Amino acid sequence: MRRGWAIGLLLLTAAWCAVGATVDWSKAKEVQTGVLYLRFEETEPRLMKVNLMRVDLRTPGLFFTATGRDKDWGKPMPDYPKALIRTKRIRTRDFMTERRKPVGEGGAGQNLIVAANAAPWWPWEKPWNHQYGHPAGLGISEGEVVCDTRPHNAVFVVYKDGTIDIVSEVPEADYAKVWIAVSGFAVIMRDGEVLDGGGYEKSLMPRIAYGLSKDRDYLYIVTIDGRQKNWSLGATGRETAQWLLDAGAYDAINMDGGGSATLCYWDEAAGKPRTVNRQTEGGYERPVGSNIGIGIRK
Repeated sequence: MRRGWAIGLLLLTAAWCAVGATVDWSKAKEVQTGVLYLRFEETEPRLMKVNLMRVDLRTPGLFFTATGRDKDWGKPMPDYPKALIRTKRIRTRDFMTERRKPVGEGGAGQNLIVAANAAPWWPWEKPWNHQYGHPAGLGISEGEVVCDTRPHNAVFVVYKDGTIDIVSEVPEADYAKVWIAVSGFAVIMRDGEVLDGGGYEKSLMPRIAYGLSKDRDYLYIVTIDGRQKNWSLGATGRETAQWLLDAGAYDAINMDGGGSATLCYWDEAAGKPRTVNRQTEGGYERPVGSNIGIGIRK
């Protein structure tokens, strides 16, 4: 009996070790200044397409931005009147493109090099095509509060002094210190220890999560495709955290996965955003209620 238990444990350990192959950043492709990218195709413990990105937070001129208030912020949603408008849903690639446009052309003139979807939002019910969103938890964009629903659960936060962290919540007294805040479902790694998270982290699904190195010199973003037979079957929250741990993260937060998971970088040669993960077999990319952008000041 003990021998059988030991063999089972060894098999389980072997399967767990297969989640998160050895991450060798020396083999990565530099897709932008200070941004490295790796792609993995795994068959154990199941079929998975994994994308890993590492952003050097010490890159000169690096800045963060996020989805801000819609111009009709605070009004009832026309297609869901019981909710108030906070943001307008937009594809992550379009968020990047729009922010890069010159101010005179309706953009922000921001030289974004990376963009990713961020917080979950509502309404999320039939017919699934609402124009606006109300992001969950705390949302702050360039110092302005976009939304604030408690409990926060987990927050990726960039402070005005340049400090970047992953926290369970941000006290209201500290809001004035925050430049960017986007909320996720749960903290899935703390001090190098992989955590269970909550119920959202238990199922196999497409994932996106952010991680920070212990010294806060690097931001890691991972996506894992899912719900696509013969392509990629998804991951649990713990498996997602393990990928980030192997990549070099010390703390991690699980963001809005499923069909919302999107990670892009600006392809200089093509002159357009390049989405590294695949949401659906047909290539459809969902408009989401919350995005973050990383840029370099010119």
